[in-house]
Amino acid sequence: MSNIPEFSITELTNLTRGILEDNFNLIRVRGEISSVKNFKGHLYFSLKDENYVLNSVCWASKVPYLQVQPEDGIEVIAEGRISTYAKSSISSYQLQVNQIEVKGEGALLKLIEQRKKKLEIEGIFDKKFKKQIPFLPNKIGVITSSSGSVIMDIIDRIQSRFPTNIKLYSVSVQGKNATTEIINAIDFFEKNPVDLVIIARGGGGIEDLMPFNEENIVRRVFAFNSPVISAIGHETDFTLLDFVADLRAATPTAAAEMAVPEIKNLKEKNKFLESSLKQSINILTQNYLNFLRNIRSIFVTKNLKKIVEDNKKNIFYLYKNLYLNVNSFVKLKTTDLKSLNIILKSLDIQNTLKRGYVLIKDKSQKFIKNSKSLKKNNEIRIQFYNEEIEAQIKIKK
Repeated sequence: MSNIPEFSITELTNLTRGILEDNFNLIRVRGEISSVKNFKGHLYFSLKDENYVLNSVCWASKVPYLQVQPEDGIEVIAEGRISTYAKSSISSYQLQVNQIEVKGEGALLKLIEQRKKKLEIEGIFDKKFKKQIPFLPNKIGVITSSSGSVIMDIIDRIQSRFPTNIKLYSVSVQGKNATTEIINAIDFFEKNPVDLVIIARGGGGIEDLMPFNEENIVRRVFAFNSPVISAIGHETDFTLLDFVADLRAATPTAAAEMAVPEIKNLKEKNKFLESSLKQSINILTQNYLNFLRNIRSIFVTKNLKKIVEDNKKNIFYLYKNLYLNVNSFVKLKTTDLKSLNIILKSLDIQNTLKRGYVLIKDKSQKFIKNSKSLKKNNEIRIQFYNEEIEAQIKIKK
């Protein structure tokens, strides 16, 4: 018996701590998350498999950098280190988590479906909360990456259909920083209001689109004052953002088409309404002329005095009704024409130029849209609202 090592409880606890912390300084553990609790910003939860449970903690300083926030029922791979601690003088150990990942498309789809059900129960996706998309937005905010074709597709389509003001807030559209940047963009447009916001990105795999499935983004869009059009991925791609947005577009280009009407169609509608108004007035006038002819025929009869007396009230009523109907109809159609004329005047290029904008063309009168196409000593023409001048490009070093 004398050769068997002897330890105090403290010595054995310290020895065990050393063995665990030295040998499991950085490990990855696979398991299902359960019993998530938030205490002063620290996240406490368990990782479990079919046999055992491992206590885990993610300190508040690490929480903002997690790729995935802990949620009950999702299977993850947690990265961290084993540490020991004492609770009520009882020694135990736990996993201090630095990062959490969800691996595999099946696990990601399960996570998304769990979040969707939770948010549906809360009513966040209900149609009654959807905001109306404005018919003619004066300012449109776009939240997407400044690089790539998405932003250019949106700008080109809007400018070709109905030129308006576009404000880009550039964000990462995938990766660990995307969620925070997108929320910051929404906060920016809350403080600097626009009539409409488009949130867009190109296609990608399910992992690439995960920022748009984050619960905090969904809740922020739900609380946002301005209407939102979502345009994430391709037509077959769906994210939780699509369900909370006021309108979902299959592609970024489709979002631009939903955002503004086509000026050509507006002009055609104006012509149609004007023609319809003229035709309606002609028909109404003809109907009442026929009515007056009938009245006249009555006046030339032998029993005029008796007929007038018998129908005096009816004649007065018909006259009054005729006057009110014609007056009301003309006012209504006049208002429609005035509204359409205001819209068409706002689209006049001269009015746009008078607000301080200019058009830049090359020598062959083609419009220059991108500064990258300009070279030193190129001759250009600048169109102001009152005149057109010639200029030469100088590259400033």
